[in-house]
Amino acid sequence: MKYDVTPKGQDDLIKAMQKVPEKTEELINKALHSSGGKEVSMAIIGFMPKSSRNKKHAKESNSLKQDDLNLGFRIYPRGGAARNKGSFGYLVFPNDGRGAKNPVAQGFFEKGLESKMDKLTQIVLEALEEGVKL
Repeated sequence: MKYDVTPKGQDDLIKAMQKVPEKTEELINKALHSSGGKEVSMAIIGFMPKSSRNKKHAKESNSLKQDDLNLGFRIYPRGGAARNKGSFGYLVFPNDGRGAKNPVAQGFFEKGLESKMDKLTQIVLEALEEGVKL
Protein backbone atom coordinates (compact mmCIF):
# COMPACT_ATOMS: atom_id res chain seq x y z
CA MET A 1 0.00 0.00 0.00
CA LYS A 2 1.56 3.28 -1.10
CA TYR A 3 0.61 6.88 -0.33
CA ASP A 4 1.25 9.57 -2.95
CA VAL A 5 0.36 13.23 -2.70
CA THR A 6 -2.48 14.18 -5.03
CA PRO A 7 -1.86 17.00 -7.55
CA LYS A 8 -4.63 18.92 -5.79
CA GLY A 9 -2.55 19.34 -2.63
CA GLN A 10 0.89 19.30 -4.20
CA ASP A 11 1.25 23.07 -4.67
CA ASP A 12 0.11 23.79 -1.10
CA LEU A 13 2.56 21.23 0.27
CA ILE A 14 5.47 22.67 -1.71
CA LYS A 15 4.73 26.17 -0.39
CA ALA A 16 4.44 24.90 3.18
CA MET A 17 7.69 22.91 2.91
CA GLN A 18 9.55 25.97 1.63
CA LYS A 19 8.62 27.84 4.82
CA VAL A 20 10.36 25.29 7.08
CA PRO A 21 12.99 23.56 4.91
CA GLU A 22 15.13 22.46 7.86
CA LYS A 23 12.19 20.81 9.65
CA THR A 24 10.18 19.48 6.70
CA GLU A 25 11.26 15.85 6.85
CA GLU A 26 10.86 15.62 10.63
CA LEU A 27 7.41 17.26 10.61
CA ILE A 28 6.07 15.12 7.76
CA ASN A 29 7.36 11.92 9.37
CA LYS A 30 5.78 12.83 12.70
CA ALA A 31 2.42 13.60 11.08
CA LEU A 32 2.29 10.48 8.91
CA HIS A 33 3.56 8.11 11.59
CA SER A 34 1.24 9.32 14.33
CA SER A 35 -2.12 10.26 12.87
CA GLY A 36 -1.74 9.57 9.13
CA GLY A 37 -1.22 5.83 9.42
CA LYS A 38 -3.99 5.48 11.98
CA GLU A 39 -6.45 7.33 9.72
CA VAL A 40 -5.68 5.00 6.81
CA SER A 41 -5.79 1.87 8.98
CA MET A 42 -9.23 2.80 10.30
CA ALA A 43 -10.47 3.48 6.78
CA ILE A 44 -9.17 0.11 5.55
CA ILE A 45 -10.91 -1.64 8.44
CA GLY A 46 -14.10 0.21 7.54
CA PHE A 47 -14.03 -1.30 4.05
CA MET A 48 -13.21 -4.84 5.24
CA PRO A 49 -15.92 -7.40 4.65
CA LYS A 50 -17.60 -9.21 7.52
CA SER A 51 -19.47 -12.42 6.98
CA SER A 52 -22.59 -13.39 8.86
CA ARG A 53 -20.82 -16.48 10.19
CA ASN A 54 -20.32 -16.70 13.93
CA LYS A 55 -16.54 -16.42 14.05
CA LYS A 56 -13.74 -13.94 14.75
CA HIS A 57 -13.46 -11.33 11.99
CA ALA A 58 -10.47 -9.23 10.94
CA LYS A 59 -12.73 -6.16 10.96
CA GLU A 60 -13.23 -6.55 14.72
CA SER A 61 -9.68 -7.56 15.59
CA ASN A 62 -6.32 -5.87 15.72
CA SER A 63 -5.61 -7.21 12.23
CA LEU A 64 -3.40 -4.51 10.69
CA LYS A 65 0.13 -3.41 11.46
CA GLN A 66 1.95 -0.21 10.51
CA ASP A 67 5.64 0.16 9.73
CA ASP A 68 6.97 3.70 9.75
CA LEU A 69 9.10 4.61 6.75
CA ASN A 70 10.95 7.80 5.97
CA LEU A 71 8.27 10.16 4.62
CA GLY A 72 5.69 7.39 4.61
CA PHE A 73 4.26 4.28 6.19
CA ARG A 74 3.30 0.76 5.20
CA ILE A 75 0.14 -0.96 6.40
CA TYR A 76 -0.15 -4.72 6.16
CA PRO A 77 -1.93 -7.67 7.78
CA ARG A 78 -0.78 -8.65 11.24
CA GLY A 79 0.18 -12.33 11.16
CA GLY A 80 -1.58 -13.52 8.03
CA ALA A 81 -2.33 -16.94 6.62
CA ALA A 82 1.32 -17.56 5.78
CA ARG A 83 2.20 -17.55 9.49
CA ASN A 84 -0.94 -18.65 11.34
CA LYS A 85 -3.12 -21.38 9.99
CA GLY A 86 -6.74 -20.32 10.35
CA SER A 87 -5.98 -16.61 10.53
CA PHE A 88 -7.55 -13.95 8.33
CA GLY A 89 -6.29 -15.37 5.05
CA TYR A 90 -8.13 -12.91 2.84
CA LEU A 91 -5.95 -10.11 4.21
CA VAL A 92 -2.83 -11.66 2.68
CA PHE A 93 -4.07 -11.26 -0.90
CA PRO A 94 -6.87 -8.70 -0.60
CA ASN A 95 -7.15 -8.13 -4.35
CA ASP A 96 -7.38 -11.79 -5.33
CA GLY A 97 -10.76 -12.88 -3.95
CA ARG A 98 -9.61 -16.17 -2.50
CA GLY A 99 -11.63 -19.34 -2.11
CA ALA A 100 -15.25 -20.39 -2.34
CA LYS A 101 -16.35 -18.06 0.45
CA ASN A 102 -14.47 -15.03 -0.89
CA PRO A 103 -14.69 -15.30 -4.70
CA VAL A 104 -14.65 -11.55 -5.42
CA ALA A 105 -11.64 -9.26 -5.12
CA GLN A 106 -12.34 -6.86 -2.27
CA GLY A 107 -9.83 -4.02 -2.79
CA PHE A 108 -10.39 -2.68 0.74
CA PHE A 109 -6.75 -1.60 1.15
CA GLU A 110 -7.00 0.61 -1.95
CA LYS A 111 -10.45 1.91 -1.05
CA GLY A 112 -9.30 2.80 2.47
CA LEU A 113 -6.22 4.66 1.25
CA GLU A 114 -8.08 6.47 -1.52
CA SER A 115 -10.76 7.62 0.90
CA LYS A 116 -8.11 9.28 3.10
CA MET A 117 -5.83 10.90 0.50
CA ASP A 118 -7.18 14.40 1.07
CA LYS A 119 -7.12 13.87 4.85
CA LEU A 120 -3.46 12.79 4.70
CA THR A 121 -2.57 15.89 2.71
CA GLN A 122 -4.43 18.00 5.27
CA ILE A 123 -2.61 16.30 8.18
CA VAL A 124 0.79 16.99 6.58
CA LEU A 125 -0.14 20.59 5.75
CA GLU A 126 -1.29 21.23 9.31
CA ALA A 127 1.95 19.76 10.69
CA LEU A 128 4.03 21.97 8.41
CA GLU A 129 2.00 25.05 9.30
CA GLU A 130 2.42 24.25 12.99
CA GLY A 131 6.17 23.92 12.37
CA VAL A 132 6.25 27.46 11.00
CA LYS A 133 4.82 28.75 14.29
CA LEU A 134 7.48 26.99 16.39
